[in-house]
Amino acid sequence: MAEATTKTDGLSCTDGQTIAQKKYKKEYGKKIIVTNQFVKMMDEALKGALKVLEKRKKDLATWGDKEKDEFSRIMGIDVKNNDTIMFDHEYYRCDIENAAKEPLSPKKLDTTTVIEFMRKSVDRMHYIMSELHVDAVPVKVSTISPCSEEAEVVPDKTVYKYGNFVNRTYTSEYSAFVERNATFKYYPEEYKTSLEIHIGYGFKEKDVMGEDSRVSTLCHEVSHFYRVEHINASEEDREKSKGPWGGVGTDDLPNDKDYKHVTGETGGNVYDEYKDKLKEEHSLDVFRNAYNFELYFELTKEECEVY
Repeated sequence: MAEATTKTDGLSCTDGQTIAQKKYKKEYGKKIIVTNQFVKMMDEALKGALKVLEKRKKDLATWGDKEKDEFSRIMGIDVKNNDTIMFDHEYYRCDIENAAKEPLSPKKLDTTTVIEFMRKSVDRMHYIMSELHVDAVPVKVSTISPCSEEAEVVPDKTVYKYGNFVNRTYTSEYSAFVERNATFKYYPEEYKTSLEIHIGYGFKEKDVMGEDSRVSTLCHEVSHFYRVEHINASEEDREKSKGPWGGVGTDDLPNDKDYKHVTGETGGNVYDEYKDKLKEEHSLDVFRNAYNFELYFELTKEECEVY
């Protein structure tokens, strides 16, 4: 027997879709943050993220005993007693002009010391973050299908962005997300107009700076963008990999799936458990996992002002 349907905005939705909408609204539905508040929130977070990245660039350039001690404590990798630990960093070579025809390319490996990897990674993150901007004038991103599970919580079924930031604060399902392969499609000079960071209600619930904050969340998301090298990049870019080509390519481990509501083996959040496990085991995967990588950017305003 065919599934029953319900008329929604002139479109026939199945009973299953209608039930999913009601369930989603009950679990995640929130009153969306209005334009002026959203713009203020993102402007403050973006400025804070730039301060944090500038502080970390300085720390990695200085790289004395104090900086090594702090890095080792946060990441679980003893760089003070062994400053020559090597790390294989994956990246992609791609033809940006023909990305639609060939969206993925074989992964390449760049083997460097941990400190060199961090310097290059933070440089790229800082470039992306400095290109992002907040605009008070909303731009339409998409129209939500009347039968999608989000339909009942999206005002006017329309999603808007403000500069590079998409306002999805109608849902508490997530804090933020990005499309990691966006850096396959755009040249660095196009990041300002083309990259998007989607912001959920969970972002609003965080402090501006510090542990698990809005600022560290932005750094987390920017680190997700794939590191890329355009096939026509200069020889200098190929050698140093220090040009503004993408992010770090981190994953949300384990398995890069949506486990934020899943309980781990010890009863805690599975992402938190895995993050702690990698650190305790002194695994180099801390540089591949965005939840570990984010820890290095959980600075307070006061810590950023200490130079």
